[in-house]
Amino acid sequence: MGRPKQSMSASQFESIERDIAAFPNGSVFRKLMILHSFSWLTTEEVSKAHRINPRTLFRWINRYNKYGVKGLIDRPKGHKPAILNDEMKGSIVEWISTQKDSDGKPTHWTLDRLRGELERVYGVKISKSAMSVNLAKMKISFRRPRPTHVKGDKEKQADFKKNSRLPEG
Repeated sequence: MGRPKQSMSASQFESIERDIAAFPNGSVFRKLMILHSFSWLTTEEVSKAHRINPRTLFRWINRYNKYGVKGLIDRPKGHKPAILNDEMKGSIVEWISTQKDSDGKPTHWTLDRLRGELERVYGVKISKSAMSVNLAKMKISFRRPRPTHVKGDKEKQADFKKNSRLPEG
Protein backbone atom coordinates (compact mmCIF):
# COMPACT_ATOMS: atom_id res chain seq x y z
CA MET A 1 0.00 0.00 0.00
CA GLY A 2 1.45 3.34 -1.05
CA ARG A 3 1.78 6.42 1.06
CA PRO A 4 -1.18 8.76 1.04
CA LYS A 5 -0.39 11.70 -1.19
CA GLN A 6 -0.96 15.18 0.11
CA SER A 7 -2.43 17.67 -2.27
CA MET A 8 -2.70 21.39 -1.81
CA SER A 9 -5.82 23.46 -1.36
CA ALA A 10 -6.77 26.70 -3.13
CA SER A 11 -5.92 28.76 -0.03
CA GLN A 12 -2.44 27.25 -0.01
CA PHE A 13 -1.97 28.21 -3.66
CA GLU A 14 -2.96 31.79 -2.79
CA SER A 15 -0.43 31.90 0.05
CA ILE A 16 2.21 30.51 -2.33
CA GLU A 17 1.46 33.32 -4.79
CA ARG A 18 1.92 35.88 -1.98
CA ASP A 19 5.19 34.25 -0.96
CA ILE A 20 6.42 34.22 -4.57
CA ALA A 21 5.92 37.96 -4.69
CA ALA A 22 7.98 38.31 -1.50
CA PHE A 23 10.92 36.21 -2.83
CA PRO A 24 11.84 37.40 -6.33
CA ASN A 25 14.89 35.09 -6.74
CA GLY A 26 16.80 32.13 -5.35
CA SER A 27 16.09 28.51 -4.64
CA VAL A 28 13.05 29.34 -2.50
CA PHE A 29 11.48 31.12 -5.47
CA ARG A 30 12.12 28.08 -7.67
CA LYS A 31 10.54 25.74 -5.12
CA LEU A 32 7.54 28.00 -4.74
CA MET A 33 7.06 28.13 -8.50
CA ILE A 34 7.22 24.35 -8.71
CA LEU A 35 4.71 24.00 -5.89
CA HIS A 36 2.47 26.54 -7.59
CA SER A 37 2.49 24.45 -10.78
CA PHE A 38 0.55 21.79 -8.84
CA SER A 39 -2.58 23.86 -9.43
CA TRP A 40 -2.78 22.77 -13.08
CA LEU A 41 -0.36 19.80 -13.41
CA THR A 42 -0.20 16.32 -11.89
CA THR A 43 2.64 15.11 -9.71
CA GLU A 44 4.16 13.10 -12.54
CA GLU A 45 4.03 16.04 -14.93
CA VAL A 46 5.63 18.39 -12.41
CA SER A 47 8.38 15.92 -11.54
CA LYS A 48 9.18 15.26 -15.22
CA ALA A 49 9.06 18.93 -16.20
CA HIS A 50 11.42 20.01 -13.40
CA ARG A 51 13.45 16.78 -13.22
CA ILE A 52 12.67 16.28 -9.55
CA ASN A 53 11.84 13.11 -7.71
CA PRO A 54 8.13 13.05 -6.72
CA ARG A 55 9.15 12.26 -3.13
CA THR A 56 11.06 15.54 -3.08
CA LEU A 57 7.94 17.39 -4.16
CA PHE A 58 5.89 15.87 -1.37
CA ARG A 59 8.65 16.65 1.13
CA TRP A 60 8.54 20.31 0.00
CA ILE A 61 4.75 20.33 0.35
CA ASN A 62 4.98 18.93 3.89
CA ARG A 63 7.63 21.49 4.85
CA TYR A 64 5.62 24.33 3.34
CA ASN A 65 2.45 23.22 5.14
CA LYS A 66 4.28 22.89 8.45
CA TYR A 67 6.72 25.85 8.41
CA GLY A 68 5.64 28.07 5.52
CA VAL A 69 8.32 29.66 3.33
CA LYS A 70 11.00 29.13 5.98
CA GLY A 71 10.54 25.38 5.51
CA LEU A 72 11.71 25.70 1.89
CA ILE A 73 14.99 27.39 2.79
CA ASP A 74 17.90 24.96 2.53
CA ARG A 75 19.25 24.05 5.93
CA PRO A 76 23.00 23.82 6.56
CA LYS A 77 24.50 20.36 6.59
CA GLY A 78 26.17 18.99 9.69
CA HIS A 79 29.94 18.69 10.01
CA LYS A 80 32.08 16.13 11.73
CA PRO A 81 33.44 17.49 15.01
CA ALA A 82 37.19 17.97 15.32
CA ILE A 83 39.18 15.18 16.98
CA LEU A 84 41.68 17.49 18.68
CA ASN A 85 40.55 20.30 20.95
CA ASP A 86 42.58 23.41 21.84
CA GLU A 87 44.09 21.84 24.96
CA MET A 88 45.41 18.86 22.97
CA LYS A 89 46.79 21.11 20.25
CA GLY A 90 48.58 23.20 22.89
CA SER A 91 50.11 20.06 24.38
CA ILE A 92 51.32 18.92 20.95
CA VAL A 93 52.97 22.30 20.33
CA GLU A 94 54.66 22.14 23.74
CA TRP A 95 55.85 18.56 23.25
CA ILE A 96 57.34 19.28 19.85
CA SER A 97 58.95 22.61 20.79
CA THR A 98 60.57 21.24 23.96
CA GLN A 99 61.34 17.82 22.42
CA LYS A 100 59.93 16.23 25.59
CA ASP A 101 56.89 14.06 26.21
CA SER A 102 54.21 14.63 28.84
CA ASP A 103 56.42 13.04 31.53
CA GLY A 104 59.35 15.33 30.70
CA LYS A 105 61.49 12.65 29.02
CA PRO A 106 63.47 13.78 25.95
CA THR A 107 61.88 12.37 22.80
CA HIS A 108 62.48 12.54 19.07
CA TRP A 109 58.95 12.97 17.76
CA THR A 110 57.47 11.03 14.88
CA LEU A 111 53.83 10.87 13.84
CA ASP A 112 53.48 7.45 15.45
CA ARG A 113 54.99 8.65 18.73
CA LEU A 114 52.71 11.70 18.78
CA ARG A 115 49.69 9.50 18.13
CA GLY A 116 50.74 7.13 20.91
CA GLU A 117 51.30 10.00 23.35
CA LEU A 118 47.88 11.48 22.55
CA GLU A 119 46.24 8.12 23.11
CA ARG A 120 48.13 7.58 26.38
CA VAL A 121 47.50 11.06 27.82
CA TYR A 122 44.05 11.95 26.44
CA GLY A 123 42.66 8.59 25.29
CA VAL A 124 42.18 9.94 21.75
CA LYS A 125 42.84 7.72 18.74
CA ILE A 126 43.80 9.60 15.60
CA SER A 127 45.04 8.28 12.27
CA LYS A 128 48.47 9.06 10.89
CA SER A 129 47.07 11.11 8.01
CA ALA A 130 44.73 13.07 10.32
CA MET A 131 47.67 13.79 12.62
CA SER A 132 49.70 15.01 9.65
CA VAL A 133 46.85 17.24 8.46
CA ASN A 134 46.38 18.72 11.94
CA LEU A 135 50.11 19.48 12.22
CA ALA A 136 50.04 21.15 8.80
CA LYS A 137 47.03 23.27 9.82
CA MET A 138 48.86 24.31 12.99
CA LYS A 139 51.92 25.10 10.78
CA ILE A 140 54.13 22.80 12.81
CA SER A 141 56.97 20.78 11.40
CA PHE A 142 59.29 18.77 13.54
CA ARG A 143 62.84 17.69 12.85
CA ARG A 144 63.42 14.06 12.21
CA PRO A 145 66.46 12.72 14.04
CA ARG A 146 69.47 11.60 12.06
CA PRO A 147 69.82 7.84 11.94
CA THR A 148 72.38 6.40 14.32
CA HIS A 149 74.03 3.03 14.23
CA VAL A 150 73.09 0.63 17.00
CA LYS A 151 76.71 -0.22 17.78
CA GLY A 152 77.85 3.41 17.50
CA ASP A 153 79.57 5.08 20.43
CA LYS A 154 77.28 7.83 21.72
CA GLU A 155 80.15 9.87 23.25
CA LYS A 156 82.11 9.92 19.99
CA GLN A 157 79.00 10.94 18.08
CA ALA A 158 78.33 13.80 20.51
CA ASP A 159 81.98 14.89 20.30
CA PHE A 160 81.84 14.77 16.48
CA LYS A 161 78.74 17.01 16.50
CA LYS A 162 80.53 19.58 18.65
CA ASN A 163 83.76 19.58 16.60
CA SER A 164 82.37 19.05 13.11
CA ARG A 165 82.85 22.66 11.91
CA LEU A 166 85.52 23.34 9.35
CA PRO A 167 88.32 25.70 10.35
CA GLU A 168 87.95 29.18 9.00
CA GLY A 169 90.35 30.63 6.55
